[in-house]
Amino acid sequence: MRVVIIDGNNLLHKTPGLKKMFSENPETAQFSLYESVKSKVGKHDKLILVFDGFSSLKSPHIVFSGKKTADEVIRKYIEDNYEKHAIAVVTSDNGILSIARMCGCEILKSEEFVAAKKKNADINQLYIEDKEKPDGMSRKDFDFFKNKFT
Repeated sequence: MRVVIIDGNNLLHKTPGLKKMFSENPETAQFSLYESVKSKVGKHDKLILVFDGFSSLKSPHIVFSGKKTADEVIRKYIEDNYEKHAIAVVTSDNGILSIARMCGCEILKSEEFVAAKKKNADINQLYIEDKEKPDGMSRKDFDFFKNKFT
């Protein structure tokens, strides 16, 4: 099973109709984004939408970061899960993209995701697969790099 983690605010602000809706009613825009995204993710994939801040919106697929940033929550999820090749990350944040790429996760920029939604395309075909890098790294190597570069 693959886990698709989406930086919710990042994707929301790349989607023209939802960006305006967000300024009027954030929770409605967030739920609308969830509804439009869940049909684009594979049936056997687990979807996690991560938003900044707090909300009364309840869903097992929507996570609010609270006092942390959504980027911190996404980064921690990537770091804490050993099967990096089973994680797909959707964001346009260069920091998170770099971490995901370094860890061997699948990546897709928010702009590409929005373009796929407009074309009604299957987003699973758009993930960038880099055959140059190994499938992943050992936990020992990951901890070494984490300590050296953070």
